[in-house]
Amino acid sequence: MSVPLGGLAAGVAAALLIGTIAGLYPAIRAARLDPAEAVRPA
Repeated sequence: MSVPLGGLAAGVAAALLIGTIAGLYPAIRAARLDPAEAVRPA
């Protein structure tokens, strides 16, 4: 089985982009919360 180098690079780049977005979006939302609001039970 042979995987083209361009396809491998595109897969890694897509995974990094999706992982970055999935990690940064909740972190940015949490950073905007008041600390007391963040620890208050739902």
